[in-house]
Amino acid sequence: MVVIAEQIIILAIISIIGYIAFKVKAVNAEHNNGLVKIIIKITLPLLVFTSFAGAEPTREMISNFPFIIAVAFLSVFVFYFLSTISAKAIKLDKENTALHNAQTMFGNTVFLGYPLLNAVYPGGEGLMYAVIFHLGHDCLVWTWGIYILNKSSKIKKTNTFLNLINPTTISFLTGIIFLIFKIKLPEIIFNPISAVGHTTIYLSMIYVGIILAQVRAKSLISNFRSYVLSFNKLILGPIILCVIFYVLQMLGLEISEKALVSSILQAAMPCMIIISVMAKDMELNATQAVENIFVSTVLSLITLPVIFYLVSFVFT
Repeated sequence: MVVIAEQIIILAIISIIGYIAFKVKAVNAEHNNGLVKIIIKITLPLLVFTSFAGAEPTREMISNFPFIIAVAFLSVFVFYFLSTISAKAIKLDKENTALHNAQTMFGNTVFLGYPLLNAVYPGGEGLMYAVIFHLGHDCLVWTWGIYILNKSSKIKKTNTFLNLINPTTISFLTGIIFLIFKIKLPEIIFNPISAVGHTTIYLSMIYVGIILAQVRAKSLISNFRSYVLSFNKLILGPIILCVIFYVLQMLGLEISEKALVSSILQAAMPCMIIISVMAKDMELNATQAVENIFVSTVLSLITLPVIFYLVSFVFT
């Protein structure tokens, strides 16, 4: 609980800086558009590339790799199924359905997931499983996720598939090649580009703060769509995954307890922050995307400890 609270407080402080910057007119909407371009075209591609290219697979990591990747993929499919049903139930339009799908499917597996699992399983094992899940998760973010958002973008495109070719997906594919073939860049090159890449989360939260400065508090509290999304993302989806793997365990499947708990916790993370930046870049409803992030992140203070204790009880 303390780890979760600390990470959310850090996110809040950074977003407050963006909020204040907008209110004192240090930045405006035009500056925010420029910030989005810096994130999408520079810092995010560098973060994606260095996350893969800098990974150091261990023997244990390799042995659990297929299972955790499978859980990452399965979780995204479960969340897509749930979000599709709920989007139809609450009658979302095409644009908001895309956001509802993408933000339910993909979570904050790095900034919140990494420190949480490192605290749950100290010594690097929890972090190792968090990284593996994140790799599988990101394989779908930068392919299926981009495809979903592109299809509903207000920017008219001639070929949605061709728009998957962008700085982030190119960085993703390049990083995968570096990981598979164990290609290492010299530290004098890798360290600075990795450092620039890791500014993505901070720049993204400043962006979130600027958007929140333009959102009415009443809208945040009364936005029913965000609560439906949060229920799917934080409670229903993780419970369904828990049931699936409990049944598989009863049928004789040998599952590593720590790997399973780590994977389900990663799946139960609140909305992925970068989706809101991507929404802005594609001229989707960025305000709704930020509201989804805000509501799901606050509610995760309660749901993540509950899911952890539930999964630990079932599989211990």
